[in-house]
Amino acid sequence: MEPLISIALCTYNGANFLQQQLDSILNQTYKHIELVIVDDGSSDGTKDILKQYAAKYEQIKLYFNETNIGFNANFQKAISFCSGDFIAISDQDDIWLEHKLALLHQNIGDNWLIFSNSEWIDQTENLIGRQTLNADFKLGNRDYRSALFYNSVTGHTTLFSKALLPYISPIPETGYYDWWIGFVALYHHKITCLNECLTLHRIHSSSVMHKFKGNVKTNIKAERFKEIDLNLFLLGKYKNLKEADKKLIGKIYAAHHKKGYSLYLIRLIYKHYQDYFPDLKNRTGLSRLNFAIKFSKKF
Repeated sequence: MEPLISIALCTYNGANFLQQQLDSILNQTYKHIELVIVDDGSSDGTKDILKQYAAKYEQIKLYFNETNIGFNANFQKAISFCSGDFIAISDQDDIWLEHKLALLHQNIGDNWLIFSNSEWIDQTENLIGRQTLNADFKLGNRDYRSALFYNSVTGHTTLFSKALLPYISPIPETGYYDWWIGFVALYHHKITCLNECLTLHRIHSSSVMHKFKGNVKTNIKAERFKEIDLNLFLLGKYKNLKEADKKLIGKIYAAHHKKGYSLYLIRLIYKHYQDYFPDLKNRTGLSRLNFAIKFSKKF
């Protein structure tokens, strides 16, 4: 028999698009699944939809939080209820291609985690013309340093083995849970990528990614700086870091966190640009120096 795959789905006021996502999960070609859903105090029609589906499909394990605990804590709770050999993460408003789980399972090998790509759609399922990963993205031989300043592992594209759980637990209460699990899998070289779009990822007015589409007035660069700063702090606390790596991340965090330019950060990025930014264009000489100076500038 095929191994059991658990799908961890956290819901919160997702009634508008939830049924399409539930249908796409339940209609996967990979049939040995359980769908673990934890609702975090929805006040719209989400709970009613979930109860209707749970009454109809025995694969669904449904839980309701008495109070809202926030996404990271709710995700930690959801995966604690998963009993499968593998766990896939689902957003509440996407649509999965029917062969998504089958392909991820076929390609994970002996890795702890596999991630894929997704095509962005709007609230009426029209293609936006953007993907989560670049079409030519390759994981290559990059190491954990490539996950310090930005994240390529998006939660809704992932499947991971239960062997990863002791390493990622407890998930930090703040920051991005998928940045955390991607970093951990990359740190131990137990990660792979299937660069195929297996998810239609919905971008709409209440979605997390909406602000990056320019529909909300915000200083994107300042917000990005705060995200990096927080995640450098969190990643530096990972319990299985080698001492030299812990020291390096600590120095990078201190340099990034302090006010003004950091000569240490400028030198580091200039010398090791390709290790920290493998997905950006190749730079040499003045172009690389200019990038390092701009990046080290505080917002």
